[in-house]
Order: sequence, then C-alpha cells, then structure tokens
Amino acid sequence: MALAIAAPLLGGVLLPAAAQADGPDPKPKPRQHGKQAAGVALRTDGPASAVVPGRIYEWTFKMTAKGPGESGKAVFRTTLPRSLAFVSGTRGCAAAGWTVECDLGAVRKGRTVTGAIKTKVSGDARPGQTIRLHGTVTWGRAHTERTFPAVRVVRSAHLGHAPSKAAPKNPGGKKPEAKEPVEKKPVEKKPAVKKPAVRKPAAVRRVALSR
Repeated sequence: MALAIAAPLLGGVLLPAAAQADGPDPKPKPRQHGKQAAGVALRTDGPASAVVPGRIYEWTFKMTAKGPGESGKAVFRTTLPRSLAFVSGTRGCAAAGWTVECDLGAVRKGRTVTGAIKTKVSGDARPGQTIRLHGTVTWGRAHTERTFPAVRVVRSAHLGHAPSKAAPKNPGGKKPEAKEPVEKKPVEKKPAVKKPAVRKPAAVRRVALSR
C-alpha cells in the first residue's frame, strides 16, 4: 500500500517539476524597423541662401537604394509652403495642390537616382521670411525623410543687403553758414620777350706765310 500511495504522490510532484524545466514561453521578437528605415538614403540641396520674390529656383534631391530588397519602386514627395509655387520637375514630377510627387520608377539595390523640382517664390513673400522644404522618399517598403537647406527671402539678389541710404550732408540739422563769394582776379599775361639771336663767331683760317 505504501508503494501504491507513493506513486501518485511522486507523479503529482514530478509533473510541476517537468513543467518548470521547460521554462516560460519565449517572448515574440519585435519587428525590426531599422532595416527598412536604413534601406534607402536621401540627400537634398537647394538654391542659394537668399531668394527673391517672383524668381524661379531649383531644388535637387538624390536617393540611394541600400536594401535589403533587390529592387523596388521609388517615389519622392514634398509639400510646398504657401510661399512657393510648383513650376516643373524631372523624373515624372507632378503637383496636386501643394503636394509634389515624383515617380522615380523601379530602382535596383545599390543604384542612385537624382531628381529636381523648380518652384517660383510668391510675390507676397515678405523680406526676411525663412522658407523650409521637407522631402520624403520611399523605396519599396523602406522610407526616409530629409529637410532641404533653409533659404531666406530678400528684396534683391545682393545677398539680402538692402540698398544703403546716403548719409545726410548735414547730420546736426544746422544750416550751413553762407560763405562770401571770392572774386577771382584775372591773371595778366606778360608779353613774350624774344631773345636776340646769338651769332656764332666765324671760323679763323690760318694762312702759312712763305719766307
């Protein structure tokens, strides 16, 4: 009877021990978004640091497919601020409202594709206003974003320097004292004196006397 009773007891003790030996269920691995974020690179460049209202400027971008996929469709997108108007673009760029989309086509891993858009600065842009443009590129399931260099609105193209005002001739506000006119005396011309011509002495000939 002792063995019969011990068997169920041992079985009851061994079952929990076996369960603990397996350990808890492993946690699911998180999805790795870093590979997708690092799968494509974007570089941007803009016009000079100063822009003038009414003129057209070009904004360029360059995307590089890094993987992990072998090939994928690439698209560049940007939203223009109110101070810019879309004019044209390369690589199948088109605008719908303030959103510009450029279809870069199928790009293989390791390849680099460049593109550009041209915009016109609004005439309502205020001098001193800063314009910032933000771009996003997708390649397959990977995507990344980057900001274009900021530019400042100026009145003229001379690096934003307004024409300087001429300094006042009388900074103190006092009226200049009137100066008496100075009479210029006529210069008397002296008659030219002719110098007498100097005659050169005649050459003396020596005559030999015969004895």
